[in-house]
Amino acid sequence: MAGATQHQERVSKRADSVRVLVRERGLLDVVSATEKLWSNGRSPHNVRVRDTYIRNRQMPDGPLWTTPSETPELPVGPPVDERRRPAPHILPPLARLLVSQGVAMQFHLTALFVAQCQTRPGGTWKNMIPLSRNSAISAPTWLDLMAVSASAKGEVAQASTYTRNKLRQFRSALKFLSDRNLVDLGRSGVGRRYEGFKLLAEDSSSSGAGVTEYRVPRDEEAHLEVPAHFFTRGWVHVLTKSEIAAYLMWRHLGAASSYAMASWQQRAGIFGLSRDVYDTHQALEAFGLIKVVKPKERRDDGTWRGYTEGAPLYSHRVHVLPSGLAAQSHEVVEKALRKAATLGKWSKPLDV
Repeated sequence: MAGATQHQERVSKRADSVRVLVRERGLLDVVSATEKLWSNGRSPHNVRVRDTYIRNRQMPDGPLWTTPSETPELPVGPPVDERRRPAPHILPPLARLLVSQGVAMQFHLTALFVAQCQTRPGGTWKNMIPLSRNSAISAPTWLDLMAVSASAKGEVAQASTYTRNKLRQFRSALKFLSDRNLVDLGRSGVGRRYEGFKLLAEDSSSSGAGVTEYRVPRDEEAHLEVPAHFFTRGWVHVLTKSEIAAYLMWRHLGAASSYAMASWQQRAGIFGLSRDVYDTHQALEAFGLIKVVKPKERRDDGTWRGYTEGAPLYSHRVHVLPSGLAAQSHEVVEKALRKAATLGKWSKPLDV
């Protein structure tokens, strides 16, 4: 793209990746297998995620960007920089999965969805799904339920090589989740330890000293409800990890029923998210998932018109659109990305 900005080049490459995910990586087959698993199971309208998977119970004490071992030289501590990622020790479990590489977040959310399709509230889930197909049985595998942009070096990879790379990403994701006490892989060194992995409680109640087995949340437990369409329409596979985290934050703040705002203190201290994650509201609005009402004084780049020191700064107000997830994710996202690549800014396609 001659003369394109970095933003245009980035969204254009992402649009190409979505197209490859559909045409060569079997996204439509994954969506079909997911819908079949949902309809053949308990068919939950919403998937329940415990509150403390997404947020801290209360605002952490002390600075948000330094660990307890980092003693500031000055009594007032480091300057506030609300664009930084909060310190690791205050992050809730979901925010800890915001890493640049891998599919740990998507795999874990998909596993929670599968568990609730197969298990009643209050029950424990026994994972009987193999990573890959090793017999003639027609039951789904994790290969069938996860769309991954894994490929060998070069533009084209043979199916067998792609499958090996996809399984490698699954094992890497499960190791990552195990290190964060979200899954149990059994004893180290035991063969096939990734098969039949066990989900642990997603609310950070497990630790190296002891683990708590995952149970599907009951009605009376504090939880967030994520519509099943988030999984059965493939959104979990085509949104970035930052977009997923921001979307769940907005739902938790009540934006699904009315307009909600998030101050930088809430976003960083309660949800453990950086300003870059917050800024995904532009993409989420272009995808038709949310509606954003901006203060009239605030420009698209985040700066303020006529700002004077000490003046109040008002946050965007966000509403989660109830029908947004019902659309086929790959069609909506690719159209929005192509338009952003052309215009150089986020804008909702006319037919979304």
